[in-house]
Amino acid sequence: MNADIEQLRAACERDLGDPASWPMPVGYPNSLALCIIDAIYATGARHETVDTIIERYRSYRAGQGGDADTDGAPELLANVEALGGPEPWAAQIGNRRPTSTRKDAPLRSVALTEVAQAFVALGISTTEDLRVVAADPELAKEAKRAWCAIPGQRSGFTWRFLLMLAELPGTDPSVAAYVAREIGRDGPIDTAGLLAAVADAAGWHADALHQAIWRFEARRAHELPSSA
Repeated sequence: MNADIEQLRAACERDLGDPASWPMPVGYPNSLALCIIDAIYATGARHETVDTIIERYRSYRAGQGGDADTDGAPELLANVEALGGPEPWAAQIGNRRPTSTRKDAPLRSVALTEVAQAFVALGISTTEDLRVVAADPELAKEAKRAWCAIPGQRSGFTWRFLLMLAELPGTDPSVAAYVAREIGRDGPIDTAGLLAAVADAAGWHADALHQAIWRFEARRAHELPSSA
């Protein structure tokens, strides 16, 4: 076990950069709107860029007398519509980053709108709805299929990040794969326990380590999941 901890710690130090530069772990347990925004914009962007978008959304909603930290998918859709659609929303709150490098790739604000529409159609309006769906294998499969059908989301990386942002329990599969690869283990692994032990030994924040590995794996798989 100690050898695994040292090996995994060395891999993290090699791959993840200075822990002081890791963004603090984020989560929006009561706001599906913020989970969607962050998940759609996170890949390939500096975390400060996503933070800025989140704060612009919060500020706009506060100006309307709303609360971004309790907004669901319907409130996000209403916000897009109030600003005139995905393109004006991108100009005022988001940015003009496309979903992939394809010449005809839609803006991420378009993907965000389509995701919110798909979720509402499935009856997923809040993070609590998402948690209920995620706990049911069949419902989760349907929700994931809807998410991954949206431009730029096919790989599933952003779906898993969405669940992380909604603070669902468990370890992201890409993080578990990183741990298994770096310690050279094929069999069952206590991934959460190993990560906690590494974080404790190094003096790192365990959730920040989990998200730092997710971000590394997201870059590694095509440099961005949005290449799909």
